[in-house]
Amino acid sequence: MSAPSSRVTVLVPTYNRAATLRRAIDSVLAQTHRDLKVLISDNASPDDTPAVGEAYERADPRVRYVRQPHNITPVPNFSWLLSHADTEFVLMVADDDWLAPDYVERCLAVMDADPTLAIVTGVNYYDADDARHHLARNLDLTESSSSLRVLRYLRGRWSSTAFYGLLRTSAVRPALPISNVMGADWIFIAAVVFAGRAVTTSETHLNREQGGASASFKRIAEVSNLSARAARHPHAAIAFNQFRDIAFSSAAYARLGPIRRFALGLAGGGAIVAGHPLDLVWDTFGPLIVHRRVKRFTQPLLDRWRARHPA
Repeated sequence: MSAPSSRVTVLVPTYNRAATLRRAIDSVLAQTHRDLKVLISDNASPDDTPAVGEAYERADPRVRYVRQPHNITPVPNFSWLLSHADTEFVLMVADDDWLAPDYVERCLAVMDADPTLAIVTGVNYYDADDARHHLARNLDLTESSSSLRVLRYLRGRWSSTAFYGLLRTSAVRPALPISNVMGADWIFIAAVVFAGRAVTTSETHLNREQGGASASFKRIAEVSNLSARAARHPHAAIAFNQFRDIAFSSAAYARLGPIRRFALGLAGGGAIVAGHPLDLVWDTFGPLIVHRRVKRFTQPLLDRWRARHPA
C-alpha cells in the first residue's frame, strides 16, 4: 500500500468484468493526484477477474486486491469496501466506468476549500452506442439545514452521480452498513447529505457505461436477491425503505431524537411520493400499458410522451 499520508482511497467493487476492470483501474492509477490507495473487492467472480486484480496488486504498491469467499451481492460488497477505507476521503468507481485524469485532484480541491462539504462530484458522461451523452442533472445540495438537504434530494430527480463522487469518510461512517434494499444507493446518499453539503464541479468528469446491474429495477432485484414485489413496485418500496432508514435504522440520524427522526422519516417518504407521482403510477399500470395485446394502441401515446419529455 501507499504511504500513510494518502488522503483518498478509491474503492472498486467488481464482479465478472475482467475486460472493463482494467480500464477502470488504469484510469485511477493515471490520476494527476497520485498519492492515493486503491482497494478492489471482487465479489467471487468466476471469470479472469482474480488474475487481473492480482496482477495490478503486484505491479503497483498502491493497489490491494481482495476476493470475497462467495458472492455477497452488490450492496454488501459496497458496504465492505466503505467500511475498510482508512483515509480522509473515499471514491467509489464501478468496474465498467473510468475517470478523467484530473477527477480526484479537482474534486479534492473543491472539498478542501469548504469543510462543510460531504460530497463533491464531477459531471457524468454516459456512453451508449458509441455516443457520449451528458448527464442533464447534477447534484447541488447547499442548504444549511441537514433535513432540508435530505428532503430536496429525495424529492428531486434521482441519479447515482453522488454515489460515485468524492465522499468525506466521516460523513460516510454513520451511514453504514448500507441496507440491501431497493434504492439502497439513494438511501445511503440521503444519510451522507444529512451530514454535509454536496456540490458538483464542471471542471472534471466521470465516464459511465449504460446498462449493467442497475439497468432496471427488475435487474437490481435479481442481482441483489430482493423480492418480486420490490421489483414490481420499486418507488413505493424505496419510499418505505427511506422512511424506515431515517425513522429507525440508520445511525446517521441519531442526533435528531426519536420524535424528530420519525417526523423526518415520514417527510422523506412523502418527498419521494410527491416528487415521483408518475413513477408510482407507472409501477402499477405500466405493465398493462405495454402488454403485447394493448401495446399497438398505447405505443403512439408513449412515443408522444417521450418526445415531449426527453430523458
